Amino acid sequence: MAFLLGITLLLGASGVVVSGIWLSYSLFFNPSAIASLNDFLPQWAQLPLNQEPAQTLTQIAAELSTQGKIAGKPLPLEVNPANSQPTSVILPVRSQNQIVELRVYRIADARNLLNRPKGEIHYQFITQADVTGPEESFVVAPLINPETADTSSNRPLPVTELRRFESTTPTQGIWFYLWGERQRGQAIAYGQIVHYNPDRSYLSLMLPWTSPTQPQWQQAIAGGSPELVIDQTIDLEPRLQVYQVKPANFIFDPLQLEPVSIAEPALDDRNYQNALLIARSGLWTPAEKWLQFIKQQRQKRQAWSSAAQAQLDFIRLHAEKSQKRANQTWASPSQQVLAVLIDGRWGEALKVFQASPTNTQEITTLLETDNGRLGNRVEVALRVNPKRTEVKAWGALLKGAQESRRNAIAWLKQQPQTTSADIAYIQKLLKRLEGDFSSNKVATSHSSRFVGTAQQVTQINPQQWLQIEQTPLQIADQQTWYQIQLSAYHDGNTWQQAPFKLTPQQTAAQYWQQLGLNSDAEVQIVSWLPGGYQQIELAVVKAVQLQGSTLKLLAVSDAFPIVSASRQLALTKATLQWLQPQTIAFSELTQQSQPIEIVQILPQLWQELQKRNPNSQKTPAPNVEKMLKQLGELPVQLIDLDGDGTAEVIMIISPQEIAAVHNFEINVLQQNDSRSHTIIFSHNGRILYSEFGSAAEHRAIGIADLEDDQPPALLVATNKTYQLKRWSSQHQRFDSFQP
Repeated sequence: MAFLLGITLLLGASGVVVSGIWLSYSLFFNPSAIASLNDFLPQWAQLPLNQEPAQTLTQIAAELSTQGKIAGKPLPLEVNPANSQPTSVILPVRSQNQIVELRVYRIADARNLLNRPKGEIHYQFITQADVTGPEESFVVAPLINPETADTSSNRPLPVTELRRFESTTPTQGIWFYLWGERQRGQAIAYGQIVHYNPDRSYLSLMLPWTSPTQPQWQQAIAGGSPELVIDQTIDLEPRLQVYQVKPANFIFDPLQLEPVSIAEPALDDRNYQNALLIARSGLWTPAEKWLQFIKQQRQKRQAWSSAAQAQLDFIRLHAEKSQKRANQTWASPSQQVLAVLIDGRWGEALKVFQASPTNTQEITTLLETDNGRLGNRVEVALRVNPKRTEVKAWGALLKGAQESRRNAIAWLKQQPQTTSADIAYIQKLLKRLEGDFSSNKVATSHSSRFVGTAQQVTQINPQQWLQIEQTPLQIADQQTWYQIQLSAYHDGNTWQQAPFKLTPQQTAAQYWQQLGLNSDAEVQIVSWLPGGYQQIELAVVKAVQLQGSTLKLLAVSDAFPIVSASRQLALTKATLQWLQPQTIAFSELTQQSQPIEIVQILPQLWQELQKRNPNSQKTPAPNVEKMLKQLGELPVQLIDLDGDGTAEVIMIISPQEIAAVHNFEINVLQQNDSRSHTIIFSHNGRILYSEFGSAAEHRAIGIADLEDDQPPALLVATNKTYQLKRWSSQHQRFDSFQP
């Protein structure tokens, strides 16, 4: 009677039938789970418990032996914090050489263990779960070539070990994994993820897994608890599965492992969707760079979601593996080309292809046997950006190696936005496939990467400009023309800084090659709107001009500008990758693993803030405790800018924060200066950069990774131009770096 009354109270009249079926099923397979239901019932309606008698491990083993099973070694579950002794254990049960069952026991009387350490421990049965290994077809899936038939079966493979995760796991419950190993050309591990919920004494087999390595918990997604990462990478192709712990509507174990997927975009944004498209094709690094740029733009208007961050971090994990392999030294040219092509380094791969006849011949064999992974990357890359000459070159080389040069040229001419210069350049590459090296090394195309200052122009003198396409340079309706003065560009090998040392007699084609405009002549024109928002227009470079050591470009946009700024930033999509260090409060610097001398930083920060005090009488620096209380909530970012392995402290202080420090109205400050100011400290408290003093006319726009194996650079706006500045150990300051 008490049992029926308790169940009725728990389920309610409306859910008795359906929930009763579920409850009966759960209790049939896990009778002890009934104990956890008492947590939800009043004392007078508690459900009766019929617990099995406590047994020693010897007794448990003997009982299992009569069933043809073997008791394995128990592993501790819950631990008494007072004495660090286990209060419950998980016991693997074997049949022959495989685990077929997991049992959970509570230690019946832990005090007996402490008082009589030689006495046998008694165990009280709590719950159990039957174990079946994953199917063979699932286990060997990462090893199977898509082009070959799968001969594996659906038979379950045995799991032979129960292991506890050594890395930091989520705090919800206790996590284990079952492990087995299969040989198919190479060893591959597999098993099940096991979770125990001590609050409900419930044991779950959460997820089957397969990988050449063991699963790991790590902080893969920004914020929140660790994620389960299963690395299925075989050979050069990165392949990772990432699972987040999410709530589940199940009373005994209210959580589940949910995979991070990039199948559906988290944001309704065309550029975001295109970035995910190239990620799905395997171009992880270009996709990550694109998403980082999108994030930097959208964060300013608070249009970035946790789901988008999860997809970005998922892609970042793949990009890191792709970059690591591409940066390795390979003995085989074909392996080197494959690694850099997988990482999306089209121009770098062309250099290897042309390095020698031997390289060309070996790489030709690679192209002949490509099963579609390179072809798919080419197709998607051109779908997103049909202008990229080096991508078209690899598409034509694939076509030429697998079919003929005639078919390759026919394919090339069908590609959108293909110029006669593209065809001439790629024809020379195709000749190498047939053993014709008479043209020697073809000038390798590289991505267009430059930074400059753009100004709108209303008049053009065509005589002053060099063009690669002889179309009239004239301003038409619905067009905006820009003159761009370059401050830095990448020539395919290194960065060049203004003033430039160039030969005045160069042709337009030589400039186009030097600046990478053959690959992509598109440039972004960036303006800052009120409130800090950015407006980006796309323009196409039409002409180039050299005046002494000053290099200028002429570009046209079909967009009508929202603002008419006198000075705008000009850069290409491939120029840099914006870095977004994590922001913390100033007071949290004391909690960092690397020592940061905030006692040295605070007085200097106070002095710098005094330079923005409009009152004639400056406020003396209070004691450190009071300063920390007043300045402790200021946001800071940590990133290594000088390459010494320790993080610098970056502070971007708004007018509102400056006004709050000086205790006056914001409009008093705005009469003088209403913009934010950046200041950078070393970890030991030295000022490396400040916009409060003599450099007040400078403004740090952002932190940029220029992808040249050097520390990040600052993009700094002055009254006249934009400059890339990197820390100079020689001059002990941020300088416009020299190649």
